[in-house]
Amino acid sequence: MKKHVIKQRGTALRERKLDSKATESFTIEYTLQEALDIFLRAKVAEGVRKRTLGEYV
Repeated sequence: MKKHVIKQRGTALRERKLDSKATESFTIEYTLQEALDIFLRAKVAEGVRKRTLGEYV
């Protein structure tokens, strides 16, 4: 039986160019219902089962 190795994606942090020009930050505020909807949509995209979604709700 072969072992599947998951390789790290992306480039290493030391190889990335950091842009120090970005000084602005922003905050997004969600209601609890909006946050739950976003979470559930992400789980549907991941392919979790309907019963699992029901447990999350």
